[in-house]
Amino acid sequence: MRGTTTIGQAPIIRRAAMLAAMTAIAFAVAVAVVQLLLRWSGRAIGAVDAAVATACLIVAVVVATVLLGALIVAGADHRPPAEVASRGSLRLTSGRRAAANAAVWAAIAALAVGAAGDAFTPLPGGAVVAAALIAGALAAVTGAVHRRAHRQSAYRSFNVVAMLLAAGCLASMSLTSTGDWWSLNFSTLGTSNDIAAACFNLALILSGGAMAAMSGRLASGIARRAYDARRGAVPTVRALIAVIGVALAGVGVVPIDTDEVLHNVFACGAGAAFALLASLTPVLVRRMPRVLVRTSRASLALEVSAFVIYERLGLVSLTVFEIVAFALVFVWLITLVVTTHPVVIHELAELEPLVDEPAGESMRGAVDGTAVLEPAGASRGPARRAASVVSPPGMAGAFARLTPIRT
Repeated sequence: MRGTTTIGQAPIIRRAAMLAAMTAIAFAVAVAVVQLLLRWSGRAIGAVDAAVATACLIVAVVVATVLLGALIVAGADHRPPAEVASRGSLRLTSGRRAAANAAVWAAIAALAVGAAGDAFTPLPGGAVVAAALIAGALAAVTGAVHRRAHRQSAYRSFNVVAMLLAAGCLASMSLTSTGDWWSLNFSTLGTSNDIAAACFNLALILSGGAMAAMSGRLASGIARRAYDARRGAVPTVRALIAVIGVALAGVGVVPIDTDEVLHNVFACGAGAAFALLASLTPVLVRRMPRVLVRTSRASLALEVSAFVIYERLGLVSLTVFEIVAFALVFVWLITLVVTTHPVVIHELAELEPLVDEPAGESMRGAVDGTAVLEPAGASRGPARRAASVVSPPGMAGAFARLTPIRT
């Protein structure tokens, strides 16, 4: 169809999976909200009358609807301005998308602190201050990253995968009957043989499986000639990401109270695979982006430091070490996608996305209002047809290397 493009559009199955994951995230957060309200009121979920149960249901539906809307805004595909205008739909700017993404992450973080409130009692200000600080910091970071990377389909998909794991753990933390689980280990959440354990284990299985399935997409960015990857680099990185995903799923398939040895094998396997991934990638990719190099070094340093603080010094519990270790995996993988993948933009008429990008990056390709924003130095393939673009006043730098792309 003239005036449209299929570049960057996900297959129907992928879209359906994304929507299902978003729905699960929204309802998991809604469950946590209801549980927190009941806890504050001094009621148990099984000891409420019909009126309270109805009110809880209404709150859950409202929260889930709002969260689902925010997730859809944050993860929506880009469409040409003409198509948006013809449909009369809301114009989703970078700021709106980033704000929606930051709000969801902040809600998950704040509710997680509330669910484990007693663990933060020794800290100055208790759980309230901890929730404000953690949620605020996470919102700032995820909002900034999303504003820069939301045009990348691989990033949007993996962002939802990370949210799915976080939301599943949140629901489990809110519903668990295991007591002070944080004083033991994170895997304790999967041992109660109830809905709380199911949320935890299922979140691990789904997110780990999705990570393994996406390993090819996540690793594909380093294949670009600009990064001068060694022979075998892409298959190696892809295999290590897949191993991490399979191991993460294995942690959910085999709860620690079912087979502690096998459970620990999966957990240690994920940690070892990530250590190899973060240490080998800078060697395998000669011109790896500096941000990714720094992230790799920082991740290794933090993982080793957390292990020493837990194992040698005994200053933190195993739970803290596990949270740090698995958080680093997702931080590193998101950094990999953000720094190595090209960006598809459908909105050349909208100047804001172009202004958002640093000067070290360049535009290539303009066909029917679509362009690809690539890291500087990326190779440019041949084009089947040409297009001309006139740079708006003050935007010449953003269009410094604008050339056609394949369609």
